[in-house]
Amino acid sequence: MGQVSFTADIWSYPNHRPHLGMTAHWIAKVEGTTSLQLKASLIAFHHLRGNHDGESLASTIVHLLDRAGVTAKVR
Repeated sequence: MGQVSFTADIWSYPNHRPHLGMTAHWIAKVEGTTSLQLKASLIAFHHLRGNHDGESLASTIVHLLDRAGVTAKVR
């Protein structure tokens, strides 16, 4: 409870335009019960420009997490 996991995937369309998709996953308590439920949400679907090296991807991911307002939840 209270933590978020993130996944990311990069792929290219047939026209070779690379995109990055990011999702967040967390466990939430179902209101009014003692049950837990797995939740997921799309954070970003982003067209990548320039290099796709580690430094560039890290910078893009931090930017997208900042934009989604969830950077503080990254561990």
